[in-house]
Amino acid sequence: MRNDVLLLAGFYLPGYKGGGPVRTIKNLVDCLKTEFCFSILTADRDLGESSSYAGISANQWIDQDGVFLCYISSDLSWPLRLWCLLRKYDGDALHLNSFFSIRFSIVPLLIWRVLKPRKPIILGPRGEFSIGALGLKSFKKRVFLKCVKLSGIYRSVVWHASSEFEVADIRRTIGEDVNIHIAIDIAKPPDAIVLVKRNAARPLQLCFLSRISSIKNLLGALQMLQQVQSPVTFVAYGPIEDATYWVQCQAAASQLPSHIQFEYRGPLHPAQVPQALAQHDLFFLPTLGENFGHVIAEALGCGLPVLISDATPWRNLSAQRLGADLPLDAPERFVDFIESCSQMPAADYDAWRQEIRAWALKNIGNEEAVEQSRQLYRSVLAS
Repeated sequence: MRNDVLLLAGFYLPGYKGGGPVRTIKNLVDCLKTEFCFSILTADRDLGESSSYAGISANQWIDQDGVFLCYISSDLSWPLRLWCLLRKYDGDALHLNSFFSIRFSIVPLLIWRVLKPRKPIILGPRGEFSIGALGLKSFKKRVFLKCVKLSGIYRSVVWHASSEFEVADIRRTIGEDVNIHIAIDIAKPPDAIVLVKRNAARPLQLCFLSRISSIKNLLGALQMLQQVQSPVTFVAYGPIEDATYWVQCQAAASQLPSHIQFEYRGPLHPAQVPQALAQHDLFFLPTLGENFGHVIAEALGCGLPVLISDATPWRNLSAQRLGADLPLDAPERFVDFIESCSQMPAADYDAWRQEIRAWALKNIGNEEAVEQSRQLYRSVLAS
């Protein structure tokens, strides 16, 4: 008999603008849906959209390839709809994929506590407890955290961390006496991909792929590129989540020297991501914080060296010849790394990318990652 698990997520398929968590949850249910019965409750529209998905009936369960989906509408009656949906749900556990989301974490947790007080709750903060993330809208977050600690409503929650680094973030934010289970996010490198060879006659091709928001730090990337002396083409992909922040990025882009070309190409559908990444020479994401960084795994899976901050679980990249993870307070090191990539002979660069691709096929999305998620559910459901 399969146990039922209810997953709540702010965004899910057919949406894609919500970034890595959408693909992570898809990979999770694909790998484990023969062992657990998953139901997913999510929004009826994609990130930043004012209208619901076409052809989808909101507020009712749909069986899609063995996974039950419900797209909840965003009208003022959503708390009542959520109450009714959770009251009728007869599953075994609740898995929340945010801490600060009102619609898909805070209110559902409160309702679950009332309706199903003996059934377990798993909560994955998905990077929201990183220092960089907590620094955004910090006053509101500090007030909320103080209130929930006093209330004790998160007592007995099983915390889902994607790495040892997120374990430290959770303990620092919530307290030492918490139950944490590590289950790395499941990524899947493409089975086949054509790596575009490095062309020494053209500028180094850099790309950024993420939401255009302050935590992803596109602005920082543009400011670092102002100091690069080698010719570079920098392409950014992703939905504009913060319009004010995007204006700041445009202003920084206008200050780039003439040998640094910047282009924004908008969001990519997941099916477009592998080939888009493979067209470039270097993935550049000086993020303020990631619990996993699904797009980093995708870039490595496409044989791209990655240049990222040290605020993710992807560490010691230089020693593994996968790229570099550098401190944000040393922007000159990012500049130096870009310069070294630009000056590398094309044949050496192509061989490097093939090594990265081979490493990713061996190490990303392997059975160990799947087993960690399997044990997360088994341990919670057995308690």
